[in-house]
Order: sequence, then structure tokens, then C-alpha cells
Amino acid sequence: MAETTQTVIGKTITIKGDIQGDEPLTIEGKVEGKIQLDSTIHVKESGVVNADISSRSITIEGAVSGNITATEKVEILPAGIMVGDIKAPRVVINDGALLKGQVEMEVTDEKIRAKRETLPKAPVPPAAPRTFSSIEE
Repeated sequence: MAETTQTVIGKTITIKGDIQGDEPLTIEGKVEGKIQLDSTIHVKESGVVNADISSRSITIEGAVSGNITATEKVEILPAGIMVGDIKAPRVVINDGALLKGQVEMEVTDEKIRAKRETLPKAPVPPAAPRTFSSIEE
């Protein structure tokens, strides 16, 4: 069984510069620059990030300022603060979370058609009976 390595930027650590890699990253401290990972990023409640982020999945409990692109999912937890734009196929904004920016969910026509096929068909209401009136002079 392969061992999973996870990098943690601790509460007292500040990193200024670019971060690249392919293992999970947990941010409890401060990061300024650019983050590009092929894995997951979790910004803990004590974490403060001022960076554009590109990753597979991003979870925000702390504060993030910058644009985010995720290939799978972005989730902002109740304590999370996000200032910037989000681009991802799935976005979850929990009750209490703060977001200032735009959200773009990557939706193709094929995904729309597939989703429509799974929705229940709305029943067609019966037609109202016809009534005729006559006008007397």
C-alpha cells in the first residue's frame, strides 16, 4: 500500500512565492504568491492565502484572496472567506461562508442534456373543459 504524503504549512509559517506539487496541502499559516497543485488544498481556519490557486479540489475554512480554478470541486465552509473568482465544475458554499466574486461552473451542452434526462418529467395538467356562451341581443 502506497503511503500518502501531505504537506502542512503550520500556523507560524509565512511563505512568499510560488508553490507547485502533486501532493495534498494543508495551509494553517500564511501564503502569498501562486499555488499550483495536482492534488487537494485545505485552507484551515487559521490559514490566510493571498494567491491565485489552481488545484484538483480546494476547501476553504480560512481566508483566501485570489482567483481559484479547480478541476473537481471548491467548497467554502461556514468559517471561510473567499474574495476572488471561482471556476470549477462543482462549487459548494456553506451557510455562513462569505464570498465576494463570481462563480463560473464549467457546464457543457452534453452535461445539460444528461442532467435533463435524469430529471422527472413534469405531469401535464388536464385541459380545462370548454364552455360556450351565447350573446343574446
